[in-house]
Amino acid sequence: MNEPLLARKIKDALDAGLKVSAEASARLVAARERALERHRAPTPEMAFAGGGRTATRLAGPAQRLTRLLLPIAFLGVALVGLHQWQEHQRATRIAAQQAAEIEETDARLLTGDLPIKAYLDEDFQAWLKRSSE
Repeated sequence: MNEPLLARKIKDALDAGLKVSAEASARLVAARERALERHRAPTPEMAFAGGGRTATRLAGPAQRLTRLLLPIAFLGVALVGLHQWQEHQRATRIAAQQAAEIEETDARLLTGDLPIKAYLDEDFQAWLKRSSE
């Protein structure tokens, strides 16, 4: 048995058991038609993919301006973030270089011939300053 014939038999069986007045039946038919018309009516709005009806409607001049400014704002935020990340990387490299220089100086002090007390002597600091000039 094919589907349309089965569907008609089921409908006839349900209609036979249904005790609804002609007026109520007419109202139900009218309501069904209104619902189908609303369902068939195309929506004149555009939306972002995946956003559905909750996304921004892109129709009027204000929405066109938003459509232009929103990507520009995102680009600006991305550029600021990229700049901050690069500055952080640069500061990290500088700190690592400074730490390496301090470690090297400490290693020279600890492995050198002069005692550490000699470096604390003010006269020695003055002599170093004069000899470097």
